[in-house]
Amino acid sequence: MIDINRILCPIDFSGFSDRALAYAMRIAVWADAKLHVLHVVPPLATGTLAAASRELAGRHLQSAVERCRLPGVTVDTELVESTETAARILDAAEACDADLIVTGSHGRRGAERVFLGSVVEALLHKCTRPMLVIPSHLDPAQAEPRAAFSRIVCAVDFSLTSLNALAHALAIAAESQAKLTLLHVIEMPPELEQPPPPPYFDVEPIRAEAEAAGLTKLRALVPEHARDYCTVETAVLEGGVSRQLLRMAASRNADLIVLGVHGRSAFDLAFFGSNSKDVIRQAHCPVLIVPAARRGASMKGAS
Repeated sequence: MIDINRILCPIDFSGFSDRALAYAMRIAVWADAKLHVLHVVPPLATGTLAAASRELAGRHLQSAVERCRLPGVTVDTELVESTETAARILDAAEACDADLIVTGSHGRRGAERVFLGSVVEALLHKCTRPMLVIPSHLDPAQAEPRAAFSRIVCAVDFSLTSLNALAHALAIAAESQAKLTLLHVIEMPPELEQPPPPPYFDVEPIRAEAEAAGLTKLRALVPEHARDYCTVETAVLEGGVSRQLLRMAASRNADLIVLGVHGRSAFDLAFFGSNSKDVIRQAHCPVLIVPAARRGASMKGAS
């Protein structure tokens, strides 16, 4: 299972962050976790006006919590003054040892959807803890906050990071008795990168062999006992990772996408930027971003 004992939810008083806070509350109930709600404001000067602004921000923070509060959830709040919002969110995550960060994304349609909010963008690059991103453009059917996800799609590239994401996906699916789809995307079989000239070369057997090998590896990753608690299917597709992942999520009417992210080298950031960010920008359901496993992390894996 996944131990989620402490959840951090940064909010900015927008409707997007209200939705994220509602999700955080639901998950806190499901996991019996404590919820820490953070709001970061620009530094205020001293004096009567600054004191009044702090008091007003504090009231707004409490009001946001009360709008979304659910019975039985222990909630504490924190108001921080800083020009570096993402850094303060990461500081708060370390201070409360958050097992999960729940945040909203900005940008709704057209050109706005090309960009993520600058804070979310920075968190995606620097955060070392699982982060559930609630898109601002959720489908109406997904807009109602939920903790028990029923249709989950998880991308697997067989790296250690994606195996950590798979462990999260399996655990959530088992806890929720959900249908889980494991997807491996082959951008191009290696044999096709420099194929011999025609007419002696047949592409289809190579594609079929690559798909079969991928399916075999995916199925080997699923513990037998997992099928006692959830339904697991496997799929291998060829094409761009983010495009195929989004298509699979749409075809399965997924209410959660789980995606592992790699390290923070230049190469990893290039991969990260071209896949994970695209998924978050365009997904019509929440996206759980799982980093490489941290020492001392409270992830127990699927059991």
